[in-house]
Amino acid sequence: MRFIAVVLFLINVSIVNAMPGFFSRAEGDNSVQSAAERGAGGNGLGDMLAPTPPMGWNSWNAFAADIDEQKIRQIADAMVDSGMRDAGYTYLVLDDGWMAKKRDADGNLVADPNKFPSGMKAIGDYIHSKGLKYGIYEDRGHLTCQQLPGSFKHEQADMSIFALWGVDYIKMDSCFAENNGRLSTEDYAIYRNCITKTGRPIVLSISDFGNGAWAWGGKETAQLWRTSGDIYPWMDSVYHSAETSAGDRCIHPGFNGLGQFAGPGHWNDPDMLQVGNLKKDIENRAHFSLWCILAAPLMAGNDLREMSEETRKVLTSPEVIKVNQDPRGIQGYKVYDSGDHEVYNKPLNDGTTAVLLLNKGREIGDITVMWERIGLAGRQKVRDLWAREDLGYHADSYTAKNLPRHGHVLIKVGSGGRLIAGPAAVPAEKYMITKAGETFLSDLYYIWKNSNAPVSDKNYNNDPIAIGGRTYKKGLGCKSNSRMMYKINGRARRFRAVVGLDDSYGGEETGRFRILNEDFFGNKVLFDSGRMKAGSAGKGVDIDVSDVKCLLLVFEGKNVVGNWADARVIAVD
Repeated sequence: MRFIAVVLFLINVSIVNAMPGFFSRAEGDNSVQSAAERGAGGNGLGDMLAPTPPMGWNSWNAFAADIDEQKIRQIADAMVDSGMRDAGYTYLVLDDGWMAKKRDADGNLVADPNKFPSGMKAIGDYIHSKGLKYGIYEDRGHLTCQQLPGSFKHEQADMSIFALWGVDYIKMDSCFAENNGRLSTEDYAIYRNCITKTGRPIVLSISDFGNGAWAWGGKETAQLWRTSGDIYPWMDSVYHSAETSAGDRCIHPGFNGLGQFAGPGHWNDPDMLQVGNLKKDIENRAHFSLWCILAAPLMAGNDLREMSEETRKVLTSPEVIKVNQDPRGIQGYKVYDSGDHEVYNKPLNDGTTAVLLLNKGREIGDITVMWERIGLAGRQKVRDLWAREDLGYHADSYTAKNLPRHGHVLIKVGSGGRLIAGPAAVPAEKYMITKAGETFLSDLYYIWKNSNAPVSDKNYNNDPIAIGGRTYKKGLGCKSNSRMMYKINGRARRFRAVVGLDDSYGGEETGRFRILNEDFFGNKVLFDSGRMKAGSAGKGVDIDVSDVKCLLLVFEGKNVVGNWADARVIAVD
């Protein structure tokens, strides 16, 4: 949320210039499965509370905490009158700011009496009367981001009262959760169990600033999880949020996005829509196109009471929404990225594929998608999904011409029939501990990172790793506030390394190395080097990591170069 200094915006930009052949071709019948399809449906959460990405409206982007009973009733009316409900937007979610500053005498959550004098069940009943579903906000800390009562130590009572009110969807935030003394996996397992005990099917949405839920197991407890920091109503923020899910801002580029961790029943969430809050219609369409190709939840965030007809048409565009809601559940992935020009591919359930061609650059340009990049060949039928018109047959490729900044074309390619294969999954051995013995972390893909990405088997400047006059062949070279997570999956027993500033650094600043269990919220520090100076001897690390699913390596400093030399885990059968 906006007013808490827990912001994990990921600031480096890496570009994958071109990725042909990322797909694996279908062979034989219609049973081709993507990584998402192979992993779908196994979270045991009533298994299909969210078979497709949830669609609805959330109050925060339009009103922040300034919500009240009249506004919410008017929004419910507008969802019906505008055609949004019938287009698929079913959840109306009240974000932070609905509750009173204190619980009642029995310890129960109560509505702010000035904002919601009729109470929260009454507003839920009104939402339901409109054929909509009722969503509400809480925080797993002792306070919400607006410093209203959080659910910590009130988990079952709060989930039970939500069920009594008829809640269908809970957005669970994470402000102040670092004080809970629990790992995120522990926190969210508690909430899932409490929801289950109520007997009411309720969607759980993890809001944790993009803190790696796909890595540590968000799908075991929730239907969607944030992959980014908060989104704002300008395109740089929109692109940033999209790239955390689609690019390599928060995961090793070898994955080509987070798609293999999502699918029917569990979704990557790059945050809510800013459609209608952006300056230009072309920006609204580009934003919506990205969220649809990425199979992202579609939670509108504009004031529906005052939206323009053009905004309404964007939000209710039937053929574009159909891409997002495709039951196959594949998240679109990049097949081309030149920095300014991007092409995404999303194979669909009818044997066709959706393709987004997007110009992020300032110069007008043409963008071409080659059929070989998307699993097709020869002459293929092309349909423009925004214009809702056929563009004829095109041989081997299609070119979108003269696209301005934020210009885009969303097309459907093919005539249907045999399924087009989705992206091949990254094999487990590339990013997890799968064998006994010693595994160097530099031989694995990191599964989450913030700020500067590590360099494998070199220092950050691509020279040999050297600490205290000793050179190391293996390890991770880092610079200034580098944070990366490795999935060891409970297989390892020991973690060993030598940490220190690289001998090439001769400045006055210090660096600090820490190792945490899972993520920052748990505050489970397994190792802390303290502040280290240039020229200091390396410090050995040898710690027990039994039953640890994810190791979070943190290097802190100001323009400092540091090394995790010989960083490795030891596993047993």
